[in-house]
Amino acid sequence: MYSYIRKQGENQKFLKYLEIGGTFTLIAIFLFFAIMPTMTTIFSLLGEIKSKETYIDKVNTKISNIIKAQDEYAQAQEKYSLVEESFPSQPQYYDGAANLATLFRDSLLDINQISFNLNNSSIKSKDNDNSFESYQVNISGEGQYSDIINMIKSTLNNRRLINTSTIQINLLEDETESNKVNVNLSNDLYFLPDN
Repeated sequence: MYSYIRKQGENQKFLKYLEIGGTFTLIAIFLFFAIMPTMTTIFSLLGEIKSKETYIDKVNTKISNIIKAQDEYAQAQEKYSLVEESFPSQPQYYDGAANLATLFRDSLLDINQISFNLNNSSIKSKDNDNSFESYQVNISGEGQYSDIINMIKSTLNNRRLINTSTIQINLLEDETESNKVNVNLSNDLYFLPDN
């Protein structure tokens, strides 16, 4: 009887071990087939969240760069008119001649003649990628020598890109006004060509 009870105790013990082993096996199978895909999904979602956070940071950086660029463009836009006045994108023949005529009048000189030489000359820059063009405006007038010197200084300090290629100063042939002299200026006015 003792051996029978002992065998029964061992059988029950074996069944308990078998039950515990089966429970752990079923739990492992459950973890593998039920919880493992959930955990994989959770980890992939966490990875997507981190990548989207990184993407949002990059987009925010780009947006702030665009805002900075717009601010800088707005500041440069204010000065664009100054650049356009000094190196215009079109020849602006009338404006160029009016500019020179104003310099003459401001220096108290009388204008005799304004003429254009429209044989445009193209000038290439050193890198050969950029070029600009020019036309010639010849202006002649008369006045006091000191006024002519002031006008030449004003021409050299003018906002518009002007290259004064020749300056001719002559005495007037009329002897009644011997204190006046003639002045002839040949000026090249530069502009950007049409692209």
